[in-house]
Amino acid sequence: MKSIKLMIYGGQGGIEGIIEKEGDIKVMGMTGNEMDLLDSDHTSVMPDVILIDARSSGKYGQEVMQVLKEKHPSTPFVIFTAHSENHYLIEAIGHGAAGYVLQDGGMKQVLSAIRQCANGQIVYPASFKSILMKNLERDVERSPVTLEKAIEKLGAFSKREHELLILLTQGETNQQISKKLFLSIGTVKNYISRIYRKLNVNNRPELMALLYGFQNSGMKG
Repeated sequence: MKSIKLMIYGGQGGIEGIIEKEGDIKVMGMTGNEMDLLDSDHTSVMPDVILIDARSSGKYGQEVMQVLKEKHPSTPFVIFTAHSENHYLIEAIGHGAAGYVLQDGGMKQVLSAIRQCANGQIVYPASFKSILMKNLERDVERSPVTLEKAIEKLGAFSKREHELLILLTQGETNQQISKKLFLSIGTVKNYISRIYRKLNVNNRPELMALLYGFQNSGMKG
């Protein structure tokens, strides 16, 4: 089994030792200095996932999110935090966080999020869906806003691209999409690349931020 290479920013309470016990996750290093994460020469191999342990302060992790997005847009990062307020979550997703795990969920959820994000998935709290719908409804008076209608606002997509977009936002893996749509993995990847080019995004977190307008919504919890 190929191990997941993990970098930890701001680790607390022996988190590195707990994660190291997992056979499929290899901690490359742990730092509280954002320059270590941003310096390409700091490690010879880029991590598969970056874990930002922001339990002591919501802002502690947010200080590096925007720069990480610009410097390493293809590397997913997971926020581990004690802050459940909506505006922290929205800001994290707007900056491109692939995962957002609350402290109450414990290390089991952190480990699960690391594995899922390494596999190209997105991991957000269960309450996130209701926040999304509230955001989508802000421009509509009475008629309910569906995910399909939100996608229509983004531009013109073929029927197949539309189907893929729905599955992408539901957190389905490429393998799961392949089985549901009866397409080869290569074809799925080609469709996803085409969708990303149309929307000028690099990954699923950026797609989510664009789709729900979080980057410029100014919505607060």
